[in-house]
Amino acid sequence: MAEKTIERASFIAPSTCLPRTAKSTLNKTSHLLKHGLGLKEVYYSPYLFSSDEQIDHVTASAEARSEHFKKVIREYDLIISVAGGTGAEDLAFKIDKKDYRVIRERRPIFIGFSDFTFMLSEIYYFSRVPVVYFPSLKLGKSNSKKILPLIQGEEIQYQGKGWLTPPPKRRFSGIPIGGNLSTFVNFLNRQTPPQFSWKRHILFIEDVQIDVEDLHRLLAALRRHRVLDRIRGIVIGSLYAYNKNSNYRKNQRDALKFIVTYLKDIIMRRRKQGRPLPILTVSNFGHNIFRNLMAVPIGGRVTIFKSKKIFFRMKK
Repeated sequence: MAEKTIERASFIAPSTCLPRTAKSTLNKTSHLLKHGLGLKEVYYSPYLFSSDEQIDHVTASAEARSEHFKKVIREYDLIISVAGGTGAEDLAFKIDKKDYRVIRERRPIFIGFSDFTFMLSEIYYFSRVPVVYFPSLKLGKSNSKKILPLIQGEEIQYQGKGWLTPPPKRRFSGIPIGGNLSTFVNFLNRQTPPQFSWKRHILFIEDVQIDVEDLHRLLAALRRHRVLDRIRGIVIGSLYAYNKNSNYRKNQRDALKFIVTYLKDIIMRRRKQGRPLPILTVSNFGHNIFRNLMAVPIGGRVTIFKSKKIFFRMKK
């Protein structure tokens, strides 16, 4: 049963705009949500297909985007970011305690992906409201069979691919956190870093078109923030935009091998301390994936089994 009534949804564009060719996909997504959730209203932001006059890779000025964001959090129950790119971080400079209090009290559900990792993390950190990491325009009929039940409060299940470390002796649970690795590290890298109880969290990461040197820097940042010393577990998706050629598979293997090598000392130390760091890979989390694409409820609840089964729900 749904924990809250979802009647009004809004599509927003806090970063990069959609191409005009995506209009039919947007309409299909809107139709799926409207009929799947019984929505009374679906609202399209005026910035979905626009570009700012001065900075053309964002949809509008930071002031316009933030003012629109402030409006939708006060009026809509489901707020959906339509694209990644860059620019979502601009909103963080404009949103204040009053806005986060509105989110905490109204508890709208946010869905977004990639660059929107920054705002999803901000919303969870300042409001402690669960949000959903998922590319909204890839909802489709197959993915909607899991996404819709998830946002209505039901538990959903996925299957992992393989363990990079010895599997856990039993299941383990925690609070999902993360998203796009580059953006999540940028979220952490500030003068006063956000303080999480990492021991309660399980880190989900994916990325697009990073090389091993980039990955090195990002993992080093997670070390610096003491994430890897304390996090309950890690789930790794695609670290490149997925495609079927052999170059993608080689790059992915090399990246996973580097992660295990680079984290070897932490993995060994935690194992000796009786606090193992389980690391699971999944094949359905990342860019350019369409079928059975994983939706991660940041701030919700996840349980992972030795068999690699993954169960999510929005409520902790």
